[in-house]
Amino acid sequence: MNKIATLLGFAAKAGQLEIGSASVEAAIKKKRAFLVICAADLSPKTQKSFAHWCELQQIPFYLYGKRAELGQWIGRPERGVLGVISKQFAAAIKGCLSDGGD
Repeated sequence: MNKIATLLGFAAKAGQLEIGSASVEAAIKKKRAFLVICAADLSPKTQKSFAHWCELQQIPFYLYGKRAELGQWIGRPERGVLGVISKQFAAAIKGCLSDGGD
């Protein structure tokens, strides 16, 4: 398992994730999210929407993994969008994503 999967699992257990489109969208608009991850197998329209909202709020946005993987890493069924609401987890995950995910 890679570091990102581990960090996302810890963040989920610590209650530091918003999970699902509606929750993540609300967190972005309320400026509670510090990082957003979209599954690469989401529709291009959904990806574009989240990328746009994150750009407006200056929140780092990444396409990473697939819906099934994201869900597995956080111990849930398939999930397409995750919002990290902890500065510490966001910084750690962003560092791993910048290093290629390992």
